[in-house]
Amino acid sequence: LVEVQFKGDRKDFYINSENLDIQHGDIVAVQGDKSGHDIGKITMIGELVALQMVRKKRDTQKDPLKKLYRLASEADKEKWKLAIQNEDGILEKAKSIIEDFKLEMKLADVEFQGDKSKATFFYTANKRVDFRELIREYSTQFGVRIEMRQIGARQEAAKIGGIGSCGRELCCSTWM
Repeated sequence: LVEVQFKGDRKDFYINSENLDIQHGDIVAVQGDKSGHDIGKITMIGELVALQMVRKKRDTQKDPLKKLYRLASEADKEKWKLAIQNEDGILEKAKSIIEDFKLEMKLADVEFQGDKSKATFFYTANKRVDFRELIREYSTQFGVRIEMRQIGARQEAAKIGGIGSCGRELCCSTWM
């Protein structure tokens, strides 16, 4: 069992069915949500992962573990770094498109899948938002599959980061 961390605070559990020789900190390619693959960094291996899964109440019967494919190649890493570099510009453009559509929602972050086949936009909204037209526009503008994921205020704070009342970096951004 392996825990892999992606951009910021997103982590998930995977199975090393190929028995690859991996270590903490390795950059790996893993099975994507619906298709393709994602690139992330190994944060935990073995028995600790099993304990973490129990603590987070992860039911592998309902939600089976995805596979760890391989150590990331140099091409994988380059594509991943390029996607990360483009995320800020795409986020700004996406925010301006929301203003054009006059939707009552706030984009917090965008995250590209490691193979650049899908972009997930994280947003907050006080009420239900019909963004079907927005997804069509994003897909046309950015040339990838689009997923919209609503998050709460605390998750937004964890993604964006910041300084707490204690004067230190937010706990939800660092160790939680």
